[in-house]
Amino acid sequence: MVMELLRDPVWLTAVSLGLALLFGAAGWHKLRNRAGFSAILQSYALLPERLVRPAALLVPWLELAAAAGLLISSGYPLAAVPGAALLLAYAAAMALSLLKGRRIADCGCHFGAQHQAVSAALVWRNLLLSGLALSLLQAPRSRELGVYDGLVIAAVLLCGCVLYLLANSLIANQQTARELSL
Repeated sequence: MVMELLRDPVWLTAVSLGLALLFGAAGWHKLRNRAGFSAILQSYALLPERLVRPAALLVPWLELAAAAGLLISSGYPLAAVPGAALLLAYAAAMALSLLKGRRIADCGCHFGAQHQAVSAALVWRNLLLSGLALSLLQAPRSRELGVYDGLVIAAVLLCGCVLYLLANSLIANQQTARELSL
């Protein structure tokens, strides 16, 4: 039953639009502040110095390409894999930094004005988002979408955005609360 729901075009469309919004906003923000994003990449200390600037130029374009691919319904599988790969790379970079004991004040996600320190919760968030991206690899059930389906897609997308922003606020506030209690 659950697998059948995950193949429904309403679900797949809502996930695709949500991830397109996420990648589009993230890529746009990084392009607008390339110097800031370069500094954040450098703080991870995972790339050789000579690769930080090229990576800071490439990553936003990869995010925008994933967003564009996700907006094209036939592009789900094509964009789902690179999108999931980006999210898994972000999770891995954060996890490696945590394992090495680095305290990075800003993860580089920049969805909104709230900066977030790298934490295990952000690693899990990116793993969950990569799972959503990979769910787009499933062949959709064949059926036409109607007006009601459009309303459901909008509601699911709105709820997903609210949950994402709420989770990010909780993660950021948890870090702030820890710092205040010390």
